[in-house]
Amino acid sequence: MEYKGVRTELFDIIKRVVKWDKKLEIYTNGSDNSYPERVDRLINNSVTAKMALSVLTQYLIGKGFGDTDDVIINSETNQKLFDFALDIDDSLAEFRGVAIHFDYNLNFKPVNPKVIPFESIRLGKKDSKKYNGKVLISDEWTEPKVDNIKVIDVFNPKQNVVEAQIENAKGIDKYKGQVLYINYDKNYYYPLSRIDSVMNDCDSEAQASVYKNQLLRKGFFGKTLVVTRPLTDNTVPEYIVDGSGNRIPNREYRNMLDEADQTKKTIESFLGAENAGGAMLMEMEWSGDSLDEAIKIQQIESKLDDKMFSYTEESVSKNILMAFENLPIALVKSPDSALLGNSGESLKEAKRTYWENTEKERNKFLTILNEVLGYIGLDNQLEVIPLIDVNSNQNNQQTADTGL
Repeated sequence: MEYKGVRTELFDIIKRVVKWDKKLEIYTNGSDNSYPERVDRLINNSVTAKMALSVLTQYLIGKGFGDTDDVIINSETNQKLFDFALDIDDSLAEFRGVAIHFDYNLNFKPVNPKVIPFESIRLGKKDSKKYNGKVLISDEWTEPKVDNIKVIDVFNPKQNVVEAQIENAKGIDKYKGQVLYINYDKNYYYPLSRIDSVMNDCDSEAQASVYKNQLLRKGFFGKTLVVTRPLTDNTVPEYIVDGSGNRIPNREYRNMLDEADQTKKTIESFLGAENAGGAMLMEMEWSGDSLDEAIKIQQIESKLDDKMFSYTEESVSKNILMAFENLPIALVKSPDSALLGNSGESLKEAKRTYWENTEKERNKFLTILNEVLGYIGLDNQLEVIPLIDVNSNQNNQQTADTGL
């Protein structure tokens, strides 16, 4: 079965156009200015992508950073360092970019960093030196109201710059602070999401689930067809004329309808409450006097064949996992007996492999986190505590090399 709407949606998915919007004075993110929202929706509708994103964020932040996890880094929100780091982690894992807002104190130093939802960010016009000096923030970019858009300066902690911005704002109380905007795709205004190359795969996985659900809910799956002779007689009039010439309801017609309703209730009762909703009554004219010829009950076989979807679902799932730093499938599916054999060594190896696969992304995440901590005067030499014993793999390799 082909859904024409799906074809149109897939066409829209592959487009990521950035253009200048004169009215809003922003560079749009996507042809409809809702690329981040579309990415978020596709991930949430794809079981594989949603699980893969969860695993990736876990492997970037590991077990945290130790004693510094509970350090308060935002006095206004009382947010702890670990939670702040997790916000950065979430944004980088999904969008490959992050936006962090800073306030400034009376000493012109950045304080109270806070991660802004990436879908809320749009960039202002570049100057002659190709520099975006403004970041615009709104909760709604599809049909935004100009009055609800906040215009904030791009992060630049130089004191003379901050002093000038505060002066332009008519005082520090009215100053909106600055936004540190980080984009992994330096050649684009906005980064491409981690799922950009597999958007169609995410959508295919979601559409396969929708199709099967619709087939189960609205198709003929498990239906019962009941065929009877007509329960009503079309020759019986609904109204008749009495002896005085008045048009009145026909009692025979009313009795006929009551008997038909009673027959339908009897059939529902016969089928049982669980099956009544899946029954279809068909009234047909045919000849014959026996009971078999008076009523027929037939079960309609399901046309839902999981094998029809298995290849597609498996292939799109593999593609999605590759987009998430080649995530081993064992980490997103319940481990089978083969993986749990030999004391679960295969599963442990999958974890070690993915820890190595995500090393580059984890280092970039750490660099950003430590950079931010340095700006606000905190320890900026943090290291992630591994989720696994990374030394065990090295020890096993050394043992294999020495033959011990």
